[in-house]
Amino acid sequence: MTYYDMRGPTRKVLPALVAGIALAVTGALSIGGVNMFGAYFGFGCVPLLALLIWPRHANTLLSLVLVFAAGLFTDWGTGGILGQWALVFTVIWGLLRPELRGSPFSTIGLFFAWLLICGISVLLLSLSGWFVFGILPDFAALGRQIIVATLILPVVIFLRHIVSTRIGENEAWGT
Repeated sequence: MTYYDMRGPTRKVLPALVAGIALAVTGALSIGGVNMFGAYFGFGCVPLLALLIWPRHANTLLSLVLVFAAGLFTDWGTGGILGQWALVFTVIWGLLRPELRGSPFSTIGLFFAWLLICGISVLLLSLSGWFVFGILPDFAALGRQIIVATLILPVVIFLRHIVSTRIGENEAWGT
């Protein structure tokens, strides 16, 4: 009887570390924003971009730990409910499960995944805010944050391509 190799692809530590650092940096960036056209456009949804382009061949356990830690860091930095962003990041990462994707997102698939992430994050932020404070969030502000993050998405994908090419593991970084 012939036995086939049943091992899955090797999960790598370096892509997980770089993606975790990128998530922490975007979490720190989420504290800020810009005033334009008489409205404040926050960067609160920018960390979701790092989750969207998480490497497929990253170490699973290390990725989960880094996602949760970056969520706690973002909670600490924004001064919000402790564990709120950690919940959002962990649920979204668990929903996308990058290591289970066989191939990278297509352009339209990436856009639909982004819409899914935005919808789930608004739902989770609204529910957790409602349970803790008893009020709903400012949906216009959340919408502006999603618009800013959507406009930054092509730049983030380009930067990710540059980093993965420089490290030399472009296949391991497939989105």
